[in-house]
Amino acid sequence: METGGEHARLWTAAGSGQVELLAARFRRFAFDRHSHEQLSVGVIEQGAEGLHMSGGTVVIPAGQLVVLNPGQVHTGFAAGDAGWRYRMFYFDTGMVEELAREHLGTGDVWFPETAVSDPGLFARLRRVHRGQERAADALTAESLLLGGLEAVLRRHARSGRAHGGAPGRDVRRGPDLARQVLHDRWTESVTVAELSAAAGMPRASLIAAFREAYGLPPHAYLLRLRANRARRLLLSGHRPAEVAAATGFSDQAHLTRVCKRYFGVTPGAMRA
Repeated sequence: METGGEHARLWTAAGSGQVELLAARFRRFAFDRHSHEQLSVGVIEQGAEGLHMSGGTVVIPAGQLVVLNPGQVHTGFAAGDAGWRYRMFYFDTGMVEELAREHLGTGDVWFPETAVSDPGLFARLRRVHRGQERAADALTAESLLLGGLEAVLRRHARSGRAHGGAPGRDVRRGPDLARQVLHDRWTESVTVAELSAAAGMPRASLIAAFREAYGLPPHAYLLRLRANRARRLLLSGHRPAEVAAATGFSDQAHLTRVCKRYFGVTPGAMRA
């Protein structure tokens, strides 16, 4: 997709169906608050990207890496008049856990820094990503992807979960139960009353606690869940109209608006 000097391409890696790739250049476009189910790792090639996150605003200039943990809510916008050009890897959680267990002895890892300065790793990941655009040999392509992810894990991952400011188990119980309802019934129309009953919490308290636990209120979390499911179907070649109907969107136009806001590309561009 290319519009007014901005362009974006999202595709599944030829060497591995567990990795999605994005190459984009944006000047005026800004992402809505969203999160990814995968580990997101990228290289900022030109300009600078800004992200609004729970801890404040982070700016990543050209030459640095951006790393986002699965489920980490963020926006994305140009941090300067020139915009930003970047390349992203979206690594499936199962793939990350497998490599982490093999190389770090545990699959329970997270990344403490969003903006990472590591020139050697930056250059390596940039080469790997560029190579995926013209990958002809699936074995080589997958080997390079695995090697790149291994380097990211070895150099910057931490074991165990981050605990800074995270709600305790008792506080999280209600939101966790409501979240499970959303995952079980993500194609259906779910009411706040139903979530409140499942969580055993008053409606207003549940919405506030859910936002604290997951960074988004329940309705936005459900929309993100549907968008991520739709993204997978589109990348596997399904038609946008079919995907909209299968993932709970009111129509194809609604799906198009959400994909553009969350992923920077339209459903048609993803399928192409």
